[in-house]
Amino acid sequence: MSNPYESPVLNHEDRNASAIVQGPAIALIVVSSVAILLGLLALGLDIVLIAVGAIERLEAMNEGPISEYAQIAIRSIWGIVLVIASSFVLYGAIHMRNLKKYEIARAAAIVAMVPLLGPCCIVGIPFGIWAFMALGKPEVRNAFR
Repeated sequence: MSNPYESPVLNHEDRNASAIVQGPAIALIVVSSVAILLGLLALGLDIVLIAVGAIERLEAMNEGPISEYAQIAIRSIWGIVLVIASSFVLYGAIHMRNLKKYEIARAAAIVAMVPLLGPCCIVGIPFGIWAFMALGKPEVRNAFR
């Protein structure tokens, strides 16, 4: 019986491809993990604001055209979208690092390049470009199974 935690033996081309994608994959893993953590903290803060009644006090002071409830709802919906997008980038980056699911890894790199949607907004763009360029190399594309 083989050890499921043992890494497979890679040939020279696969080792080279693995070395090429390690940097961008790890960068996307770190950036998307930070984005997920910050997004969940922001959503938690919104829940706390609603639970302690702070919204009612802010609503009483509000003189703007948009109510505090609407602002919290919009921010929460956008926060959920960002957490989902960052989770997808994390998922794709993990597969990229393991040289599996090429299409998912490439799609995650594209999502990371989308301003205001990718992980940590603008911070994810250079890492998404790096990952996209690494995935475009023929030896990397051939190494995916």
